[in-house]
Amino acid sequence: MRKIAIIVAAALLLAAAPVSASPLEDFSPGRWAVDLIWKPGSFSGGNALEFGVATGLGGDWALACRQINFDTGGYHNDYRTHSREINLIRKLGDDFQFYVGHAHTGGGAGIRAKNVIQAGVIATRKLGDRFTLYANLGGGKNVANVEFGLSYRLRPHLELTTTYRHLTVDHIGAGADRHNYRGFGLGLTWKI
Repeated sequence: MRKIAIIVAAALLLAAAPVSASPLEDFSPGRWAVDLIWKPGSFSGGNALEFGVATGLGGDWALACRQINFDTGGYHNDYRTHSREINLIRKLGDDFQFYVGHAHTGGGAGIRAKNVIQAGVIATRKLGDRFTLYANLGGGKNVANVEFGLSYRLRPHLELTTTYRHLTVDHIGAGADRHNYRGFGLGLTWKI
């Protein structure tokens, strides 16, 4: 079972498909967090799914990737877009992480792809034995990401996660367009 989980997580990672919804806390080699977040009616359009994978590299280092697909709709345009990230994370203490990486946002008609180098911080706070509150603040040139979440440990390796994310991307369309993607989400995080 563990081999299957590692293969699935590695495939997601290599596809650059999916920073973890519920942040990885143990950065030991071989430790993983795999997320699936459903964002109903998010981002001014239809439902969106967010996939994420994070893996410990050892010491205080981890690698994390995520992808979200959304359809902003409106104005008779095809604004089906996606945002992909890959980040190197450095743990600076039990409740604080710093990351640097690459973000790509692009999609349908009228959406010019945008690639940026980004940086940010992740703060976590344990609230009792089962709850963890977290915030992710980051961005790069003309891109800002604000995310908050609360996770509840259902089982030793499984968490129920609620999130709110607001992603702003400037200069993404044919002109100086600004796109705001925001919404609440509910999902599961599997930590092995």
